[in-house]
Amino acid sequence: MTGEDQLDQYVARHPESLFDRAPEQALTNPANDQILPAHVRSAARENWLSPDDDRHFGPTFPDVVADLEAAGDLERRATDAGIRWLDDGGGSPAHETSLRSADDREIKLRERGSNDVIASLPFGDALRDAHPGAIYHHQGTKYEVVELDLSHDVATLDRTYADQYTRVLHEKTITVEEDLREKPFPGRADVPVRFAEVTMRKQITGFERHDARSGEAISRESLDVPETSLRTRALYYALDPDLEEELRANGDFPGGIHAAEHAMIATMPLSFLCDRRDIGGVSTPHHPHTDRSTIFIYDGYPGGVGIARAGYEAIGELAATTYELVADCDCEDGCPACVQSPHCGNANDPLDKALSIELLDALVAES
Repeated sequence: MTGEDQLDQYVARHPESLFDRAPEQALTNPANDQILPAHVRSAARENWLSPDDDRHFGPTFPDVVADLEAAGDLERRATDAGIRWLDDGGGSPAHETSLRSADDREIKLRERGSNDVIASLPFGDALRDAHPGAIYHHQGTKYEVVELDLSHDVATLDRTYADQYTRVLHEKTITVEEDLREKPFPGRADVPVRFAEVTMRKQITGFERHDARSGEAISRESLDVPETSLRTRALYYALDPDLEEELRANGDFPGGIHAAEHAMIATMPLSFLCDRRDIGGVSTPHHPHTDRSTIFIYDGYPGGVGIARAGYEAIGELAATTYELVADCDCEDGCPACVQSPHCGNANDPLDKALSIELLDALVAES
């Protein structure tokens, strides 16, 4: 049985995509500078490291070792075989390194009745999933968060039978720190596509309660939680002013680029081994870095795990698949099977399905 989401519906309409396409590409980024130091420390605890180990850890290995040595985490020794580094012996780096998140800060989820800690979440995930009023599911039990105490990093939950779910609302901005690669869009030479190091800042502003059966929004409440930031990698493309002018004449331009962003994110798991929650996006009618309307798709993990890089390299195929997904959907104004996203922080507003089709068609027409 297929679900109503974009990927399931695309496969239902294009079953050949299961049999004729190459398997999803597994992605990794061993040179991720936000997780590499912990891996180097863990390796040094197992065996001495030498300068030749850059073949395992990549070109940034010398800088990582120098930083760890300066911090007192690695000890440098001169041996007959050359320079070696070993862990200073304090603690267990491997046990101290989370497999779930690169974020060192975690929020404990405590059930009020039993006072038991039922789970823990990385800080950013807790702001999204364990804010006051959030409905949280754990091992078949439904809870409502009654308090989020960030001074002690504890969320307090009560069991609930409410037939509801919650979704946060947020505002996001992206700053381009460094452009790493650039090429013309395969189907549109006047649209540059770039791969870059970026900082994404997100401010959660509130949340909506939804009826679990109908999905209809029941209420909206505001939240006051800290802003979070994510240093990661992104692909982005800036639209040519002439193309933008054509699109603006035919519909809701912000809604069109927003819908195209949603749909492109939804198609990425068809080609890459990831979930759409591993990816985020921002579309803006004007970005100061490009001085144009711009669509960003970023890797949802600190430092990036390779999703955005792979999307950049396959941008032509990705855009063509996205066009198929949206154009083949028989809804009129947009639905969960094409341009609506359950993770949209703007409650899927604005969206213009027809204009997103026109945009995607312009991007792939010549490829």
